[in-house]
Amino acid sequence: MKIIVVILLVAFSWQLNAQEVNKKDSTSTEIKKPKRYNFVTARYHAGRVLATNDFLKGENETGEPIDFYQAINFAYGVQTDGSKEWHHIFNFPYYGVSIYTANFFNVDELGTPTSIYGFMGFPFKRWKKSMWGYELGFGLTYNWEPYDAYTNPFNVVIGSYRTVYIDANLFYQYHLSPRWDIRGSFGFTHFSNGGTKKPNSGINLLSPAIELSYSFKDRPLLVREQQAAYMQHYEVALQFGAGARNILYDNPNDPSDPNMPKGTADVMHSYFNFSGAILKQSTWRNKFGAGLDITYDETQNVTVTNPEDGNQEPTVVFADKLSKKMMLGVFGAYEFTIDRLSIASNIGILVLRDKGTNANPLLYQKFGLKYHFKNDLYAGLLVRAHNFSVAEVIEWNLGYRIKWH
Repeated sequence: MKIIVVILLVAFSWQLNAQEVNKKDSTSTEIKKPKRYNFVTARYHAGRVLATNDFLKGENETGEPIDFYQAINFAYGVQTDGSKEWHHIFNFPYYGVSIYTANFFNVDELGTPTSIYGFMGFPFKRWKKSMWGYELGFGLTYNWEPYDAYTNPFNVVIGSYRTVYIDANLFYQYHLSPRWDIRGSFGFTHFSNGGTKKPNSGINLLSPAIELSYSFKDRPLLVREQQAAYMQHYEVALQFGAGARNILYDNPNDPSDPNMPKGTADVMHSYFNFSGAILKQSTWRNKFGAGLDITYDETQNVTVTNPEDGNQEPTVVFADKLSKKMMLGVFGAYEFTIDRLSIASNIGILVLRDKGTNANPLLYQKFGLKYHFKNDLYAGLLVRAHNFSVAEVIEWNLGYRIKWH
């Protein structure tokens, strides 16, 4: 009987220990959950260069249109796993960084541009074995062969060694296995320096692409949960921006030596902006508002004196009065918000300006990014443009917001 009791006690003790081990294993399993679901991709593009200026149409050193390009890029990304509210709101987006290089088959005049950019992808719809959605990318491009009056005179598309890189594409992705995926996409790519160095006609591309990706961990189970309604809030956003605007002033007079470049004054102008806006965020995604812009722009009301010899550079003198370089604008604002990141767009009209020489167009637009820190400070950049296509300057911004519900 004692032996039976001992056996039962040992068995009971073993069961308790087993339960404890199971608890530890369960806890251990939770602890071992991957911190992130990361992946790598390789993508190939082949597409069209949009003929938006004479250089691309064939007025270049080769005499041939630049209408086709190829590109490859390699990316490192992270798939969100549902651990934060915004993961569910945007249907488990992904984000990362990529290296991109393009070949325009005209290295002498365009170089071999290489981009480093950040990207985010947003699925419209997910199925068991596939998904479709859109991806946005923004970064910097290096290694251009820019315009030079002597060595590269035809290149009116790129005037600087560095430009902004902007990309947007629609994609369909198929899961080959828990770790391998294949994707087809069609996208638009834009290169421009935002008017910081002229000439700057920019390059626009359209292309399909094919991509293969590998995940370092098995794909997480993504179960979308309904999130609570957003608690609406208002904010006053105050920001200061600065930039530099480049203008080429060509001498229109006949040159004494037609074999030499015409005289051109390459002048850099300072640009400053202060703005205040009242914004309302009514949903997790959308923020609307209106505001005022006060702008100092040295390109306004300059005086240009052209020598009789067209080979000589013009003389450029800035306006002598501060009021001739100031502008006041009112604008409507919209922001697409993704957690702390905002994709911002403003459409404005100048209500006060001096209508002298080089007066800015009445209507203007701003497009760019803002990132909000925890203490309500934010930083970002905006490209100021007119006609929704002609970039004037890149504003680098620092701001502060005051929020209330």
